[in-house]
Amino acid sequence: MEVRDTPNDTTRPDPDALLKEVEREEEKRGKLKIFLGYAPGVGKTYAMLNEAHVLKKRGEDAVVGIVETHGRIETEALLKDLEMIPRRRVEYQGIVLEELDLDAILTRRPAVVLVDELAHSNAPGSRHPKRYQDIEELLDSGIEVYTTVNVQHFESLSDVLEKITGIRIQETLPDTFLDRADEVQVIDIPLEELFERLKEGKVYIPRQAELAMQNFFQRGNLVALRELMLTHAAHKMDTELLNYMRAKAISGPWPAGERLMVCVAPSPYAKQLLRKGYQIAKDAHAEWYAVHVSTPALKEMSDEDKAYIAEALNLAEELGAKIATLSGTDVANEILRFAREYNINHIVIGKPLHSMLFGFWKGSPASRLLHTRSEFELHLITPTVEKREIEVKPTPERLTLNPKEYLLTALMVAAVTLLNFFLQGFVNRIALVYVYLIVTIASALLFGTGPSIFSSIISLLTFEFFFTELRYHFTMYHPHDVINVLVFFLTSIIVGQLAKITKRQNLLLQLRVRRVTLIEEISKEFLMLPPVEQFLGGMVQNSKEWENVLTLFRTTVLDHISHIAIKYLSKIMDAPSFVLFIGKDGRLQVWARSKPDVDLTPKEMAVAEWTYAHGEPAGAGTQTLPSVKLFFTPMKTLEETIGVIGIQYEFKNLLLDQRRLLGVISNLSALAAARWVKTWA
Repeated sequence: MEVRDTPNDTTRPDPDALLKEVEREEEKRGKLKIFLGYAPGVGKTYAMLNEAHVLKKRGEDAVVGIVETHGRIETEALLKDLEMIPRRRVEYQGIVLEELDLDAILTRRPAVVLVDELAHSNAPGSRHPKRYQDIEELLDSGIEVYTTVNVQHFESLSDVLEKITGIRIQETLPDTFLDRADEVQVIDIPLEELFERLKEGKVYIPRQAELAMQNFFQRGNLVALRELMLTHAAHKMDTELLNYMRAKAISGPWPAGERLMVCVAPSPYAKQLLRKGYQIAKDAHAEWYAVHVSTPALKEMSDEDKAYIAEALNLAEELGAKIATLSGTDVANEILRFAREYNINHIVIGKPLHSMLFGFWKGSPASRLLHTRSEFELHLITPTVEKREIEVKPTPERLTLNPKEYLLTALMVAAVTLLNFFLQGFVNRIALVYVYLIVTIASALLFGTGPSIFSSIISLLTFEFFFTELRYHFTMYHPHDVINVLVFFLTSIIVGQLAKITKRQNLLLQLRVRRVTLIEEISKEFLMLPPVEQFLGGMVQNSKEWENVLTLFRTTVLDHISHIAIKYLSKIMDAPSFVLFIGKDGRLQVWARSKPDVDLTPKEMAVAEWTYAHGEPAGAGTQTLPSVKLFFTPMKTLEETIGVIGIQYEFKNLLLDQRRLLGVISNLSALAAARWVKTWA
């Protein structure tokens, strides 16, 4: 492993920070300026429009993409003399909505565009569900964007703000959007001035203003929001300053390298845990991970629990966390192993809602970590959710009653009883009780804890009835009778639990072997395909003759690659799937499908073409064009996108194991098809 200079070496520039500074100066991506406020009416839009007029006086090409004036006269006056891009009209449930016309702006390509209300949710059927995603596309196209947002719309503050204001903010956006902003201008006015604006009707109409002052615009709420805004802005500026100082090798007190992990479980509280973890990581300038331990019981999880995991990991990805999925039967040990391997300083885990005694008996990960000697800091986070959510408890694991298992156990007890009738003439009758342990251990290994306890009960009763001093009576008056009961019950429980753990480990091993086997099988099939080079030799001598032959081979090989991909896609999820490559006419077309009676609609085909053009996932369950029933993922090499895979499934509901295997299939298919696709280029 290569050893790098530590941040304490301030005599030379930090390579990572220097790279960030170079990227900020040279990248072609458009710049983003955010006008940040703490409440409606503080003057964000007004300040943004004033800035646009300054740009116009300098001769810069600045246009208005979308601005909401809310009937404020002063704001409307500033729109004069500014070019406005016409809004896109969308009809939804009989109502005509006006949205940002993304395509019109991309066609116009101004130097700067003003886009109000960053956290706005777009009308159904739009290319992106959220306006901040429209802005990302504008930035990627090299267009500079000015936008406005209030601090309460950032995802990591949702739980804190609900506790402060009693209101759940529905329109949120990832905090990473603020982190990547090139400039943040804080729009701050005193509370008294804001209250005066409310009374004068400059924020809402009088009746709405009165209601607002009684609810959201209470002094305590606004003080908290203002403090959060200033804190967020300060963290943003502090991060930029640190990067600049490191890049320029300016000496200073550097914070030690911090790493944090958030332990994610299938729970409705997982999102809160991630938001809190993000805040801690941001305050500590720490790299952070969202870690989920996958156990053999994963296959037995309810659909609701699977949805909790998928939603939590999607949120973690939005907040900039590195996702890690571990496999094992002991959750606490896996967490500790990961923490030591990745030098984690902070572990964030949810505080159990049940009693301490229950947590000790069940051996919850939080209880285990709390009593483990280690060098990390443990953050126990108490969930703050609505009562109706707290009352939802997971269904306890039940012992399944299989009559056949209990019948076989009874027959084994009967067989041992017959054996004891034979042995009682040769050994002390008191020793015969331990022969019944054979049944207890055997039933535990074969059937589990339930039949093992059942065998211990009927074994003791049978021994007491047939082989004690008072035969054919149930009396226990000797001390060794109590010892027998304890030994039998403890043996049945311990051996039963050991058998249960062994079965889980075997199941986990089977899952790993299945995954490795699937990867090995698909790799072999792709390696058996003929290389394109063996067909290229004759093309130099007789180009026309070989062109048709090579076209035939290309079509055959790509068809084979497509069907291999479809075969293994069907193994990881039971849903209609498609593989698409570019045809000879230069357009994307379906080469293979899992079911012959399914086809792509024109709208779905358009989403597939978008995925191919941009090299990013799109469709159902993603953040781009989610209105279709399929999600599409690109098949990419290091250089370019080769094709597209489409699956009729919600992308956000995929388990991490399914996502990994989907990535393997996509990457191997792209590598196998890359050279054949280029033969028509």
